[in-house]
Amino acid sequence: MNLVDILLFAALMIACPIGVYIFGGVRVTWEGIRDRVDRYRYHMLIVITVGAMKSALLYIEARTERYAVDFTPMFHEFEGNRIFWVQHTLESQAMTVFMAIIYLGSFLFIMVFSMALFCYLGRTKAASKLGFLYLALFFLTVPIYLFMMVYVPSYPKMFHPGAASVIPGMEPLLYNIHPAVNEFFMEYDSFNNCFPSLHIGFPVAILLSLMINVRGFRGYKWFLFAMIVLISLAIIYLGIHWLTDILGGFLFAVLGVMITERYARGFWKRVRRFDRRMKKIFPRLFG
Repeated sequence: MNLVDILLFAALMIACPIGVYIFGGVRVTWEGIRDRVDRYRYHMLIVITVGAMKSALLYIEARTERYAVDFTPMFHEFEGNRIFWVQHTLESQAMTVFMAIIYLGSFLFIMVFSMALFCYLGRTKAASKLGFLYLALFFLTVPIYLFMMVYVPSYPKMFHPGAASVIPGMEPLLYNIHPAVNEFFMEYDSFNNCFPSLHIGFPVAILLSLMINVRGFRGYKWFLFAMIVLISLAIIYLGIHWLTDILGGFLFAVLGVMITERYARGFWKRVRRFDRRMKKIFPRLFG
């Protein structure tokens, strides 16, 4: 773990209880946490598993890269240099720091907190739909990330400061904001899995799922909407994604929600059946 990992983990631990109080109106207690972890252990396991599989995907990508097709020239030909003016027009140190915070903190917080919020409030239907949705989005995008390469618009300046980026003049503002941030992305990013943007896909899918399955929580739904707008701006401004990646994120979000609404109930029936069997076999462990 480097400095960015530690800061993100600390921020998440602080923000989640505050978020539950703000959006759920409930104070978080240790007794409540222990009870929810026991009741929603499979939901929590899904979040951890998706995070672990996303990290493992980088190692798999390194072995399948020879079979992948580079679509970056096609994206560039289709979009041209349109997104450069966003960075060029808005660029400032304050804007870069703000957008970096939005990008680094948003994905992890929204994914983990959304599940934590509805688990802690005992909203089983919402939590179960989110759990299946996370799995659906991950497995929908794995084949694309493995066999369809799309490099970030500012590539390869994060490696070679004097090099020309894919979009001429585009700067890797996020990657070079601080050595610790650069180290973080060198460890966790291949810089060629832009499409679709899951920084957009996950928040949009979560918002759609909540709009379908959850009444109320208008504050959190508006928060998600605002974050989707800010993240869309951040990933363009920082030189991370193409406009097509954002559209792809929306598309996969809709597809993931459609699959979730169709198959989530059957999936959780099987999980409950498995849980009952485990309780009979290992009563102390699963009791």
